[in-house]
Amino acid sequence: MMGKTITILSIHSCFGQKIGIGNAGGLNIYVHNLITFLLSKNHKIIFITSSHEYCELEDKKNLKIIHLSNLDKSNEQIQSIKDETDLLISNYWTSGTFAKNFFDSSDITKINISHTLELLKKIHNEQYKIDNKRFEEEKKFNNFFDYVLAFSEQEKEVLLSEYGYKTSQIIESTPGYKDDIFYYIPKVKARNHFDFYQNEKLILFVGRLDYLKGLDIAIEVINLSKKNNKNYKLLIAGGDVGSREQKKLIKELDKMKISESIIWLGSLSQKELNYCYNAVDIVIIPSRSETFGLVCLEASATKTPVLASQVGRMKDIVEDGKSGILAENISPENFADKLEIFFQKEDRYKVNNLDRIKDLEWNSVLEKTFNKFI
Repeated sequence: MMGKTITILSIHSCFGQKIGIGNAGGLNIYVHNLITFLLSKNHKIIFITSSHEYCELEDKKNLKIIHLSNLDKSNEQIQSIKDETDLLISNYWTSGTFAKNFFDSSDITKINISHTLELLKKIHNEQYKIDNKRFEEEKKFNNFFDYVLAFSEQEKEVLLSEYGYKTSQIIESTPGYKDDIFYYIPKVKARNHFDFYQNEKLILFVGRLDYLKGLDIAIEVINLSKKNNKNYKLLIAGGDVGSREQKKLIKELDKMKISESIIWLGSLSQKELNYCYNAVDIVIIPSRSETFGLVCLEASATKTPVLASQVGRMKDIVEDGKSGILAENISPENFADKLEIFFQKEDRYKVNNLDRIKDLEWNSVLEKTFNKFI
């Protein structure tokens, strides 16, 4: 059977970039798994992204990769791609704007994946200063795209009430995880892999230096705990290692006298991240805003307890008081208190089964989401 030509836009970042550095995060993981899935169905994929340094991606059978250096100028190549595209999948608002400019054909089925809505950040966090230009641009997408994905019931409600989408346009979906990548490994083995001490209390943060991800909260938790004579170590996977922001943060840690309690791991491969999840006692996710909560899903797949804020879908993944702890109040003091509760009764927090995430394996999620289009 002849496959379709599917154009995937990710102008914000390329899935060839290292996760946890700069713009590269959950969006990149989603796009990578989406492309892998569609290639397995024998479709032709055209991936369009922005130019960037150090990309190791190469064209291969049924996959053409295009890095654009000037997004403002149309060219013959884009017109040619438009003419052969059967299905367009746009990721993030910058791709939505690009799609409106260059893929305005009624012959193409067009799907929008927001990944994060500007207004939803404000709903999750009152202190967040909304980008009105972006918000107004996002509101124009409902008349252009045929469908939009919603990763949570709250996102669906916002798309309907604030962004002008119709119920018939909304596809309820989620990101996913790979059970052959994220799985349980005995803690002793995982710690030996990194040469971590077996008796240390280890906490893991996974993410970029983004205010909404809450690394500042995780660091202050360590500071508060140290003042209470608790010798915890915070491992940071991602964290924009080497960036100006990270170097500035290191100086602040020196002033706080907690540098020895912070371990910067940098960008990790999925295999190394799996070992890391299994090596720690608990994963801390103090996000001020999340559409879904991919780190929470991956950690749960390894049966590692999670201390997380109640945003996105994390409350659907974590069984509060059993497989982890949910913190309604997103403050360092509350997270520090919750962490103490965890370590006082660590044995009670176990992920005994994966029933809550059994339907969230990537192939299952993507099959259900895109089956009718491919």
